[in-house]
Amino acid sequence: MKVLFFDPFSGASGDMIMGSLIDLGADAAAITRTVESVGCTLEVSRQERGHIASTKATVRSDRRFHGLKEAVTILESSHLPGPAKENALLALDLLAAAESRVHGVPKEEAHFHEIGALDALADIAGCFAALHSLDAKRVCSLPLAAGGGYVRTAHGILPVPAPAVLEILKSKSIPWHGGPVDRELLTPTGTAILATAVDEFVSEYPPLRITTVGYGAGKNELSHPNVLRSALGEMRARHHHDQVMLLETNVDDVTGEVLGYLIELLMKSGALDVSVIPAVMKKGRSGNLIRVIARQDSVEGLAELVMRETGSLGLRVFPAVHRFLAEREEMAAEVQIKGLRRLVRLKVSRLKGKILSVKPEYEDCRTIAEETGLSLREVTAACEEAGKRALEE
Repeated sequence: MKVLFFDPFSGASGDMIMGSLIDLGADAAAITRTVESVGCTLEVSRQERGHIASTKATVRSDRRFHGLKEAVTILESSHLPGPAKENALLALDLLAAAESRVHGVPKEEAHFHEIGALDALADIAGCFAALHSLDAKRVCSLPLAAGGGYVRTAHGILPVPAPAVLEILKSKSIPWHGGPVDRELLTPTGTAILATAVDEFVSEYPPLRITTVGYGAGKNELSHPNVLRSALGEMRARHHHDQVMLLETNVDDVTGEVLGYLIELLMKSGALDVSVIPAVMKKGRSGNLIRVIARQDSVEGLAELVMRETGSLGLRVFPAVHRFLAEREEMAAEVQIKGLRRLVRLKVSRLKGKILSVKPEYEDCRTIAEETGLSLREVTAACEEAGKRALEE
């Protein structure tokens, strides 16, 4: 699997990301056409930062845009391919949402700090054109270095990270850290681009067979190399994986009806999985261990739900639990049973390309069982066979 990896030890900005990707081998001609379609020009040069040879991508423009609506129109009329254009618009929307929260106004009325200049909008377009040309199947990154101290803006002196940067980091639960210098290293545009492009933030380099390394130059000389490092390589796709949170609590005075109702509520509220495990507790009392698997952004709400429904005084939270996943996809297949033709939804799981299971949706099977008078078990087996035949065709 082709993987793109970012190492933002000196932060990130739109021009650093673009330069790093061009250094990796992204299609410079396609990037230039995209930047020009936004109304800017692109200059690419080789520069040295901290004795590291790197690529400097400089977008030039003396124009500005006014508000989100005009920015969307500019990106929609650019030369970006469809998927890249969608991601560029997502990054722009992230910026608008961050500015609206900082200033307490609707997104459409937000006054952009950095992004108000057309060259920053071209940075977004150019970066996603570069990402599209590299065609990596997965994008990973180490935590973002934000710098420290204060930054002078048109709106006065602001703390680092800038408020808009911090809003994006918060909204996407992106790991970051201060330093290594008291300068602004992480810009709103760079943060929005990485927040949109990166599939997973990791704490260390993955087992990657690197084929190319790229360096994108920042604007300033610092006490350390002011570059964004990236790498392109191959990773064996043994498993898909992600990171989840694990919540659990012990209860000894909750009825089965309440537990059943709780499971339904938790699943409807965003839990990925819920289990209730019988347990022997202190003083030999019978009880249950409630265990919930969830994504980070839903942990607080799910914890409150458990406490409200069970009376529990608190839950244990285990952060960043790695979860290995089989490859999964959804499909539909036609099944013929007792003269009826029905379309059934199925979930297919694979491991290293080989089929592990084909599971039809329970609701579809139940409907067919009620219509035909057959047992649910018979209908389920027939639907599984129909799905397997469809996959072989």
